[in-house]
Amino acid sequence: MDYLVYAYLQGAQDKQAWGVLDELNKIQRAEPETFKVAYAFTAIPSRYALERRRWNEAAKLNLSPGSLGAFPWASFRWAEAHIHFARAIGAARTGDPASARPDVEKLAAIRQALVEVKGDYDWVKQVDIQYQAASAWLARAEGKNDQALQLMRAAADLEDATEKHPVTPGAILPAREMLGDLLSELNQPALALKEYETVLEISPNRFNSIYGVARSAELSGDASKARTYYERLVALGNQSDGSRPELQQAKKYLAKQ
Repeated sequence: MDYLVYAYLQGAQDKQAWGVLDELNKIQRAEPETFKVAYAFTAIPSRYALERRRWNEAAKLNLSPGSLGAFPWASFRWAEAHIHFARAIGAARTGDPASARPDVEKLAAIRQALVEVKGDYDWVKQVDIQYQAASAWLARAEGKNDQALQLMRAAADLEDATEKHPVTPGAILPAREMLGDLLSELNQPALALKEYETVLEISPNRFNSIYGVARSAELSGDASKARTYYERLVALGNQSDGSRPELQQAKKYLAKQ
């Protein structure tokens, strides 16, 4: 279900993605209560809000979707971290650092708690990436732009050096893509473009990174690259059932060429 939601979201098939999330929310009980279930139950709602850039939705996420309240979340703290990660980013990107800070602090606490847990995968590092990225957006919300860039670059570099767990189709949001977003917000489109292109080398056909390259190229005066990537975006979203503003902008740009 998580892989399916990821695929739908990259194609801007948001209603299809919602259908999977709605099905997930109706699940009453999970048997067996494994790490795969824990991952999906927190990753799917987080992806659905963050990939669509619905920051208000992300800021309001709860740990237990649907009726799965009896799930042993204490055994899967790294999965719980997904929700705090999404909430922190959502709050910070809506300009509410006071609401973002408790979730950033929660990520730090979970990271520390996981240090004592032995396992086959380094979830400490995964939570650390989320902590640094969320801290970066918090710093940005507080007007600390240099600190925000330093934190996000550190998160991106750490993620690049970390092996992806096979249970996941990819990060909830790639740190380097968020670095591109941050650079874009700081009016540095040429630098942002390079980060988005790096993301696409590792995670091809990511909707938001393709848009990021196109928009950054447009703002940098590279009309040829902008057109190429806007065309890629429209092709990727040719079965879109939502109203992504990025697709509308792409079509508007191409119509003027």
